[in-house]
Amino acid sequence: MSELIVNQKKDKVEVCVVEENSICELYIYGEEKENIMGNIYLGKVRNVVDGMQAAFIDIGIEKNAFISVKDAIPKVDVTKEEQIIDFKISKVLSPEDNLIVQVKKTPTQMKGARVSTHITLPGNYLVLMPNIGIVTVSQKISTEKEKDRLVKIVEKFLPDNYGVIVRTDAEGVSEEVLKDDLNKLIEQWEQILKKSNEINKVSLLYDEHELVSKIGRELINQKLEKIYVNDKNIYHQIKEYIAGKSENLAISIEFMEVEDIIDEFGLTSELLDANSRKIWLKNGGYIVIDKTEALTAIDVNSGKYLGNSNLEQTALEVNSEAAKEIMKQIRLKDIGGIIVIDYIDLAQKENQQKIIEIMKNETSKDRSKIDIKGYTELNLVELTRKMMNI
Repeated sequence: MSELIVNQKKDKVEVCVVEENSICELYIYGEEKENIMGNIYLGKVRNVVDGMQAAFIDIGIEKNAFISVKDAIPKVDVTKEEQIIDFKISKVLSPEDNLIVQVKKTPTQMKGARVSTHITLPGNYLVLMPNIGIVTVSQKISTEKEKDRLVKIVEKFLPDNYGVIVRTDAEGVSEEVLKDDLNKLIEQWEQILKKSNEINKVSLLYDEHELVSKIGRELINQKLEKIYVNDKNIYHQIKEYIAGKSENLAISIEFMEVEDIIDEFGLTSELLDANSRKIWLKNGGYIVIDKTEALTAIDVNSGKYLGNSNLEQTALEVNSEAAKEIMKQIRLKDIGGIIVIDYIDLAQKENQQKIIEIMKNETSKDRSKIDIKGYTELNLVELTRKMMNI
């Protein structure tokens, strides 16, 4: 079970998921850099570059967005992706074309946002994919029987030319609730299409980051036990959201008349960890996390830990604690993409496997998809993780 803190400050709102009196997820709203990940825009094609098999799209922000030919054409089966080479981007898009696109990768100082015509609209239990006739189910749903039940329900109500991803939270949810979620998403998409036809100019069609609906959709679920809020307006909005849910949720919500709930609960030091590249382990070791545009590198060090005369055992003990902390930190910092970990060298293969097993066990706590590749020939551990971006 978990608790949720919604902490209103002067210039921002801190949203924390707390498990076992420890912050394991942190999302911040209202900072200078606006998060546009997931937003849907009516864009205008400015440049088409056949040599790059890509185009640049004006979506109304500082830098034009980038779209590849793969993201510009209708989504194809992964087994047929080689067919993409037959498409020239100039045969798909032309300058001044209007195009509905969704941000899939946020802009950086050097590059504009990456966008796609493959739209995904997240609901409480389903993710709608207009113009993509595919139904898939979260790998975290436990049994094949439940997966089959959910697919049959979705296919029963899904109109032609729509696809759906069934989210993990859909496990055990009734047919009626899933149907309601699906209908709301289809209606939402129809409103987006209507708005794009009426406006007919570069504009934002859908804001993925409206605070209360985002919190509700991504964080309010059966595993949540209590919510603490220090802003009356947000408190009433969340209370109304919970009351309007189709299923009964046994979640209590408490308004706290304090300036800083996180400080009140003694969790301020954990916020510092969320912004720090160096994190100390309880046994005296430490990890260092460095992000680059290509990947995230994590280094494990023994630090102040003396251990014993058996170097292999000492390395195993530091690595074991580091493995748990690393999995917590990538969730806390919402690190996505390729992650490479340089653990202290272990000579024995069975000890390396112990570290991998610890990491795999910790993935069950993370709502995001994680793929642990294991040790490479260079004795590094590789994994990939999808950002939550809520």
